[in-house]
Amino acid sequence: MILRHEPSRMEPGIIRREDAVEFEKHGVRMRVYTGAVDGASAGVVYQETESGHAEEFCHEKSAFVYYIIEGEGVYVIGGVEHAVRGGDVVVVPPGNSIYFLGRLRQVLVTVPPWEERFERHIRDVAV
Repeated sequence: MILRHEPSRMEPGIIRREDAVEFEKHGVRMRVYTGAVDGASAGVVYQETESGHAEEFCHEKSAFVYYIIEGEGVYVIGGVEHAVRGGDVVVVPPGNSIYFLGRLRQVLVTVPPWEERFERHIRDVAV
């Protein structure tokens, strides 16, 4: 049997920090690297927060994978609390509610890339 590798429609690319979109949302400062490489199958977001994400939400399409660079906190996924610290990875499949508390620096990878139309607000959260 010969396995053939199908060529990707995505071109290799580098997304520079100055090309990222920066904003703050619900207490989290973000640098979004999605969108600069056409055909990318994942999105990348750098995040920093002093207290947490002040919104419980659900994304119906994308899985969220967080790598905690440093800090400590609590992720609440589907109503269940999970303590986290630097070096941990948090995986949130599509359709699960999520918010997090704590002082954190982290990288978020969304697969497929995040699209606002698939995100659903559940409630505001005190952080």
